[in-house]
Amino acid sequence: MPFRFVALIAAAAALLAGVVFPASAGELQQTDRTLLTRLKQHTLWATPVSRLAAERAADRRVRAVAGRIADDQARLDVALRAVADRLAVTLPAEPSEQERGWADGIAAGSGDAFDRAYVNRLRAEYGTLFGLASDVRAGTRDDDVRAFAQTAVDTTLGHLTLLESTGLAETTSLLVSATEDDTLGGGDVALAAVFVALAAVATFGLLRLLGTPGRTSPRTRR
Repeated sequence: MPFRFVALIAAAAALLAGVVFPASAGELQQTDRTLLTRLKQHTLWATPVSRLAAERAADRRVRAVAGRIADDQARLDVALRAVADRLAVTLPAEPSEQERGWADGIAAGSGDAFDRAYVNRLRAEYGTLFGLASDVRAGTRDDDVRAFAQTAVDTTLGHLTLLESTGLAETTSLLVSATEDDTLGGGDVALAAVFVALAAVATFGLLRLLGTPGRTSPRTRR
């Protein structure tokens, strides 16, 4: 029967995918490493900048928010290093050149310009980090990384809320990608759509091949 043959092929493809890409527990993925690396680089530049803003910001609310963010980032860094040590992940010791440029640009400002540069640059990066941490939280195979990613999700979302509470957040700041590598091109989206479609076909094929458990075929009336 042609339809059953198609279902068999789809089921075989699903089983083959399971063999080629096994979802073994505790396996560290590249996205897991990316999250740990990106967050470490973030703390290396954003923590001292936040300390600076806690002292130099013209607005009292910005000073309070910056101090809170600096303290939170220091605590997050402790958890980050603990996870990295357990998983033998080497963390960067320096922020990226782009991040150093952000820090220098913020520090060069004064008054209201300093406050706005600080709030909106950090808001842009926290938006990116929140998305990355959420993706890792949903897809990681390692329990330690999942727990840390949840902490990162909570922290970055809290910091977004704090920055927005200053009244200086611009509506377009979250549209600024922290790095060019974080944006998805058309090819990435198309590839993702292909994988989703293949997964749907494979699942449907397995269901048709195996049938629904506990259900009997209706008798044909004579």
